[in-house]
Amino acid sequence: MFQIPNILRRKMTFAVMIVAQGLCVPLGNCATMQFLPTSYLGASPLGLRAALPRSDGSVFGLEEGIKGGLTYGIGLNTVYDSNFSLSEHDPENELTVNIMPWITYCSDPEGGAPFSFNASYNPNIRTYLNNPGLNGMDHSGSINMKVEGAKTLITAYMNYNTVSGTDRYSGTFVQGSLLNAGISGTYQIAPRTSLFANFRLAMSDYGSSALVGSDTYSAEVGGFWSASERLSFGPAIRYTKGKSVNTGDRDAWALNMQAQYLMGEKLRFQGTLGLEYAKNSRDSGNSTLGLTGRLAASYAITERLQWESSVRYATEPSPTDMNYMLNNLTITTGLSRKLLRATVGLGVELDFSDYVGVGTTGTTQANEDNLSVILSYRRKLFLERVDFDSSIRYGLNSGGHEWSQIQVSAGIYFQF
Repeated sequence: MFQIPNILRRKMTFAVMIVAQGLCVPLGNCATMQFLPTSYLGASPLGLRAALPRSDGSVFGLEEGIKGGLTYGIGLNTVYDSNFSLSEHDPENELTVNIMPWITYCSDPEGGAPFSFNASYNPNIRTYLNNPGLNGMDHSGSINMKVEGAKTLITAYMNYNTVSGTDRYSGTFVQGSLLNAGISGTYQIAPRTSLFANFRLAMSDYGSSALVGSDTYSAEVGGFWSASERLSFGPAIRYTKGKSVNTGDRDAWALNMQAQYLMGEKLRFQGTLGLEYAKNSRDSGNSTLGLTGRLAASYAITERLQWESSVRYATEPSPTDMNYMLNNLTITTGLSRKLLRATVGLGVELDFSDYVGVGTTGTTQANEDNLSVILSYRRKLFLERVDFDSSIRYGLNSGGHEWSQIQVSAGIYFQF
């Protein structure tokens, strides 16, 4: 049957996300994100609220690395959390100190080489003032490769992270590991026409009974036609296989239409929208037909003022509840302003999560809505060898779990 998801019929609130000055590095950087990603292919926020090093997720100094060599450094970050356990009635304050050395190898930091390779390792030593029993170390590592020919582009990546934090779905402190990997290729068959294919996998595992991990595999093929120098569009077919102890197996086929619009460095727009036919092994043979897609846009209002926004909708296994899927709608948008030697940002992220039963369920689960408002300030010091990064974040969750939270973070990062 055809379903218009409830989440799309509900009233949506404008959302903004902090967008600090990023690094223009081939294949991206090896980063630790402010919102910890799930194992799912969309990398939407799972809800873990941990003390993390950077408001923009970048590794300081990567753009200044020696070509074909190593860059390394260390960071010290302190976070005050007004509600560490995400409790509705008994919030617990916490002060977290993170020590974060990092090392990165980049074969082509300036870009343009036919082959590029970079690798990064970023451990994070966590210490808690009021919960010393939770002290420990997380690890983050990634490898990225690119091969570019006259008509062919092949990219591959693999990211592995161990994560620790309070999960907003279960309200407990959990630890887990996330693995994301993928390979994609593009071949230009005509001056205005190209074909592409990609394969991605995502796996998660948690050392706590509060959360259950999952495995997701996705394969996609499609084409792009350039109607002009600015506009490109084309169809794509995607198959996704999801496995979870909580929800069984989910097989989904999606037919999407993709579009990209570029106006130099001023305006960039990318979007995917389509229909997804899905069948779950525990849903008594029933199938569903619903929407899937994502949108992303950026606009350089002035040379110093930047706006970015994104919308993503996807169905994912519930990490906490048996026989429930989550329809997740995430909306972000934000502004960043470059000063003489600093960058300031203001924003919010809004995440809607609707529970959908796929088998025999117990009690009805209430939907979860989460809002985060963030203000950040970042600047370079001492001949740009030291980076100061600070942020204030207010979080509000409603639905099955009601809580609010304030996090104040400040850190200094040294490049040697």
